[in-house]
Amino acid sequence: MITQEVKLKIHEEADLFSEYDPDQALLSGDVADYLERNYLNKHRSPIEKYTIHIYSDQPVNEDRVRTRFAAYFTQERDNIAYSIRKLTMKQIYLAVIGVLILLFWFFLSVHSESAGVVKLEIISIIGWVAIWEAASIAIMQRPELVMMKKAYERIIDAQIIIDTAAG
Repeated sequence: MITQEVKLKIHEEADLFSEYDPDQALLSGDVADYLERNYLNKHRSPIEKYTIHIYSDQPVNEDRVRTRFAAYFTQERDNIAYSIRKLTMKQIYLAVIGVLILLFWFFLSVHSESAGVVKLEIISIIGWVAIWEAASIAIMQRPELVMMKKAYERIIDAQIIIDTAAG
């Protein structure tokens, strides 16, 4: 099993949370950006588990930290899942439209003698472009989002270890 260790150094527990949230319910944007930029987006190897090691100078409420980390990354994972569903619908829509346009092109090319060559070529190009866009989504855009969703799922299940200087 490949484990990625994430290390965070904080002075106190409040450093992990948004300074604008008096209830300390929201993870700090700096902490979230650090994790996403340095661990989730860089490591494309098959990491199976994350361990988040937090070093603090002050005592930390471990349950709150675990809950807030899980809540933040669950929301991010759900946002990506929504984007995947939206992209999949776009992909299906483009593929169906492309096939219908090409069927229309085929019908015109066989049954209509008044359809000009230029009109037939334009219809053919539009149909193939729609199908190519659907294939492009399937090949290039969707897999990246699926990988990110899996990375978020792994970091949601991360083991969180907290070391305090006082403890």
